[in-house]
Amino acid sequence: MPARRTSKKSTGPTKKKPGPKPAKTAKPQAKRRPRSIRLSPHVRPTEVDVHVEVDPSQSDGFQGEVVHRLELARRTRGIELHADDLRLSRVRVEVDGRKVAASLVRCPERETVKIQLAESVPAGEATLSLSFRGKLRSDLRGLYAARAEERRYAFTQLEAADARRFFPCFDEPSFKARFRISVTTGAGNTVLSNGPAEKTVPLDNGRKTVHFERTPPLSTYLLALAVGDLEVSAPTNCGPTEIRVWHVPGKGALTAFALEAARETLARLEAYFDLPYPYAKLDLVAVPDFEAGAMENAGAVFFRETLLLVDPATVTMHEKKRVAEVICHELAHMWYGDLVTMAWWDDLWLNEAFATWMAFHIVDSWKPEWKMWNDFQHYRSAALGMDALQGTHPIYTTVRDPQEATENFDLITYEKGASVVRMIERYLGAEAFRAGVRNYIEAHQEANTVASDLWDALSDASEQEVEPIVRAWIEQPGFPLLRIRRERKDGETRLLLRQERFAPVPEKSRRSKKPSSASWPIPWVGRVGTGKERSRSVRHLMTRKRDTVPLPQARPRFLYGNADEGGFFRPLHEPDELKALTASRNALSAVERMGLVGHAWAAVRGGHAKVGPMLDLLLTLGDELDPDVLKAVAEPLAELCETADRSLEPEASREFRARISLAFEPSLSSCGLAARKRETDDERLRRAVLLHLVGKLGERPETRREAARLCALYLDDRATIDPNLADTVVAIGAEDGDEALFERFLSEAEASATPQERRRFLMAIGAFREPTLVQRALELCLTETVKTQDVAILLTRMLGNRKAREATWAFMQRRWKRLAKRMPPMMVTRPIEATPSLGGRRYRTEVARFFAKHPIATGQRAVKQALEQFDLDRVFDERTRQPLELWLREQGR
Repeated sequence: MPARRTSKKSTGPTKKKPGPKPAKTAKPQAKRRPRSIRLSPHVRPTEVDVHVEVDPSQSDGFQGEVVHRLELARRTRGIELHADDLRLSRVRVEVDGRKVAASLVRCPERETVKIQLAESVPAGEATLSLSFRGKLRSDLRGLYAARAEERRYAFTQLEAADARRFFPCFDEPSFKARFRISVTTGAGNTVLSNGPAEKTVPLDNGRKTVHFERTPPLSTYLLALAVGDLEVSAPTNCGPTEIRVWHVPGKGALTAFALEAARETLARLEAYFDLPYPYAKLDLVAVPDFEAGAMENAGAVFFRETLLLVDPATVTMHEKKRVAEVICHELAHMWYGDLVTMAWWDDLWLNEAFATWMAFHIVDSWKPEWKMWNDFQHYRSAALGMDALQGTHPIYTTVRDPQEATENFDLITYEKGASVVRMIERYLGAEAFRAGVRNYIEAHQEANTVASDLWDALSDASEQEVEPIVRAWIEQPGFPLLRIRRERKDGETRLLLRQERFAPVPEKSRRSKKPSSASWPIPWVGRVGTGKERSRSVRHLMTRKRDTVPLPQARPRFLYGNADEGGFFRPLHEPDELKALTASRNALSAVERMGLVGHAWAAVRGGHAKVGPMLDLLLTLGDELDPDVLKAVAEPLAELCETADRSLEPEASREFRARISLAFEPSLSSCGLAARKRETDDERLRRAVLLHLVGKLGERPETRREAARLCALYLDDRATIDPNLADTVVAIGAEDGDEALFERFLSEAEASATPQERRRFLMAIGAFREPTLVQRALELCLTETVKTQDVAILLTRMLGNRKAREATWAFMQRRWKRLAKRMPPMMVTRPIEATPSLGGRRYRTEVARFFAKHPIATGQRAVKQALEQFDLDRVFDERTRQPLELWLREQGR
């Protein structure tokens, strides 16, 4: 999503009115780290009128006026509000109808201006007016420029704290106000904002002014503006709410699924909250260049095109499910985030964790055959990986400035947060939990909240104390390792549970030998095998570090320590228990089999288990029928391929990959690469994962040749292969591809019929292995061929390409000044997080030195985590080299 636009200005100049003279300003204050970046709570906006003149087809500038109606809680001689990268003038303050002389003082270190008054004004009402001018930004923040072919647009992206780069405002979530927005632009431009258009006034010189209805109370980060040549779908209705999809011209055929998903999920959200959709309209806007995946602007939700516009004939099942999940996530925010908003960014998780959980919950109720909680398990697994690091952070974490707020848009806030929400919902019961959420939303609508408001509502509804259970989960970093051992005593079977903070390395390799004192209240649910085909759940609230749980079954066939993967912890089973689970794995649900693999792999990484038996387990799963379980199997195998490449001789590394191919090729041959009539989605998805295992990881030559052949067919006719194979087929084709194929991919990306096809071919140029093509792909990151939104993602892909990663890191260092301008704050962490794939002490040192010399405000935590991951990988490689060599020798016998 990041990139600085180098677009040319229009060659058709327009005569502009002279702008207002700048107001006299005092000397800027010296830069220093402020004690607090929060604005005074004693000056609050109630209503805000914003008028902006912008026409991106004619100019890269904009100008406007803003009028704030304020409530002053006490006498004051100054008003501070946010403004950054704007030229301000014509400051006017009125109190009781009387003008008060005022001057501006810039505070760049606080991204604010102070309005210094010539006299003290009393508590009560006041009006503050300012004129402002700025340039459409190139970094996808504030009010920024975007392009689709030759058309130019202006869009906003204001979360977390970028409304201040659009107009002078009180840019903190607690300052909710009612906004009236008006826009003067070219007569041919579409203009969208949060509310419906109230009226459009034609002007001279081919211009118009669009006036929008005043909004309900909103935080500034939820405001929206889109200006440019946009087309709209026919509406669909969810009760009285009309839903429309807006897009750049020519993509109307791709809107049907988004409309269906929005209608179906919105109806279920209204039923869940027992409250109608709270805004006057619902526009879904496909933005051609956008930093985030999507943004929950009230009434006007913005999306990346890939997450809104799809062709049912060519979309993959993963892409389709992801579109539905993201749409539902953003619509859940209309209640959880927009209607009820966190008071400050340290409670960001109140917005994002609940919207994440709600999206999976609602889409699963709409499409149970999609098995959305299996998808969630993959995301949760990634969150467990990040949260195992010493450099993780609590779900709730103190936020001192906007950069720290931006850092928190990560796996911990979203996926760990959603996992804790799910755990609490399961513990309290679905009905009590929903009643508490309804009460919370009803009590705090159009206001701001903190976490305790939610705990109080859930406690009242469930008649249980919620805060003592949940507090440790949101205020402590990390998660428990739960050791589980069964014991037979006095004729009864019982479980011995012992918790400790999970560590991703053996104790002897840890920097700190002191054991962690952390503990968590665990609403534990286990699965006990009671008969040949039967099992039952056992529940227990564990509030101590050690606990005992009696089992109703005298001699259970097996015990699985995290039923339905509902708890955010890793169970550690005894070796005999693990053997019993492996033998009875078909009695576990698919998500539990995914967990079984993931937890066993984490035990190997943490030094609690050996790599040989783990490989034996993974390579016996070739007959697994569930594609999500196979995908879970592929994750540790991919990591072990990297370990083999780094620590084994090349011939041994090739032999390791061949063993993967040998294990899964019979299943791939059985299902073939051609789709069959009346196949289920699972069968098609299973084929795709098997192709990845055999062709990508196993690198079987015959399979790769067939994939290259299918890639050539796919380039000529998208209908020749099952869409679910497309990503892997194109990636394998690229890995073995030449210059002609590279050029073909570029032309197909340019001419693509869908956003997904464009993404597929553009990202695939990062998979080529020939050195000159690697360099060409890297240089394209500095051109408009790779959109701003895609630069960080492509660099991340190339760091994952073992034949391109060293060249990619060298390029990043050499061209960082230009690259940094093309990676917005939320995206710049992506390639940083991928640098550990370089491996080794040398590259760790280089990464540390480089980012010490080129610090990134929103990437400090990412750098620390990357350096820690370098260390973890090195320790694991050193510890695993000999066991891997021994395992390979044993396989060769």
